[in-house]
Amino acid sequence: MRKLHCVLLAAALSACAGAPVGQGGKAEIVSAGNEMIRLRWNPQLTNEGAMRSQAMAYCGGRNVEAQEGSIQADTSLGLQARTWRCDPFPGTGAGM
Repeated sequence: MRKLHCVLLAAALSACAGAPVGQGGKAEIVSAGNEMIRLRWNPQLTNEGAMRSQAMAYCGGRNVEAQEGSIQADTSLGLQARTWRCDPFPGTGAGM
């Protein structure tokens, strides 16, 4: 299971690889860990739906929930950022 998580994390990280957002890249991972991921992106090059898909890939295909108040816009650079939390694994009883 740990190996699968590492492979999925590598896939999510590689999807955001490239030039940093501030240097013309389309997205970057700000932080990831503990069932949460924060992404920053250039809305002129990609959209929130694509970033949500990246968050789902990080979560191993599980659905994600955007955290309230986590959307931020850096108007000086024209960037947006949001934090998503992974839904619990099915059958764990979490959230009941």
